Amino acid sequence: MKENRSRGRPPYRALWHAGNQPFGTADSHLSERRSLLESTSSPALICFFGLAYLAYGTWLLISARRLRARGVRVPGVITGLAQSRDPDSSTCKPIFRFTTLEGHEVEVTSKFGEANTPRPGDRVSILYDPQKLRHARIDTGGQRGSAMGRILTGSGLLLVTLSVLITLNIV
Repeated sequence: MKENRSRGRPPYRALWHAGNQPFGTADSHLSERRSLLESTSSPALICFFGLAYLAYGTWLLISARRLRARGVRVPGVITGLAQSRDPDSSTCKPIFRFTTLEGHEVEVTSKFGEANTPRPGDRVSILYDPQKLRHARIDTGGQRGSAMGRILTGSGLLLVTLSVLITLNIV
């Protein structure tokens, strides 16, 4: 039997040192996954992404709550749809127009895309902050950012919890 001396790898038929399983078996793939999860960088990376999701999701929820508290609700109309930059995506960002209480007409492209957007000509309710007219949003959970905020906050909590469990060798 020839030995494989490239880059310090053990011979093909050798047993894997941690699980005593031959290379290429299903058990060796599970052991490799476990060793990846047990490495010190994986929990830190999972925790980093979890904290990032948690922070962005919380920011979206706080922004949506502030807009609901301070915002002015006015009628508006959808004037068009901006296609997503991704050619494989079916999401569109609605473009809407509304008139402020002071009489200024404003047209805004939504920051959030949706698959089921309202059609041009549809009447919608708009929430806007009088000091930040360009930050106006259509008054739905998806467009205010609260739905995405909940999803990201929940995902962030899940990832942070997972990283703690891996660090404590519970998972």
